[in-house]
Amino acid sequence: MYLKMSGAALIILAAYLFGLNLSLMYYNRVRLLEELLMALEMFLTEVNYGLTPLPQAFLSIAKKINRPVGSLFFDAARLMQQNRGLSACECWRAALRKNTRELDMPQKNMDLLDRLGSIWGRGDKSGQQRQIVLIQELLRQALGEAQVEHQKNNKICKYLGLLGGMTLVIFLL
Repeated sequence: MYLKMSGAALIILAAYLFGLNLSLMYYNRVRLLEELLMALEMFLTEVNYGLTPLPQAFLSIAKKINRPVGSLFFDAARLMQQNRGLSACECWRAALRKNTRELDMPQKNMDLLDRLGSIWGRGDKSGQQRQIVLIQELLRQALGEAQVEHQKNNKICKYLGLLGGMTLVIFLL
């Protein structure tokens, strides 16, 4: 009897944790977009007021932002400093490819980040700033969508995991 009860409790717990894990996926997407927006704000500040070169600005951002966004900027800066003849855009895209799994974002958000790479080091300062502001606005829209998805799916994932586990236990008993 105790073995059945403990097995049932483990099944319910596992199903609930599965639902919780799905819920955390939505939360992490919101957090990543917020950190990307913060990183772009830091970049604009570094370039506008500090007149910092691109690799140093990326390193400064990487130190202040959590992983995986910080890792993205760190890897791009490291590639730029190695001076292998790659442009800033190529370094950014290589760092983006390296960190794609950790970022775990929908393809449309990854396309925005890829588009951001085409801005680095091209054109004059004001042109780059306008492009970055445009991408920030697109990221804010994506953040709003991600927040709505998180609010909508947060409780649903948890409850469905719990109810799914309870249903499975009922069928097994």
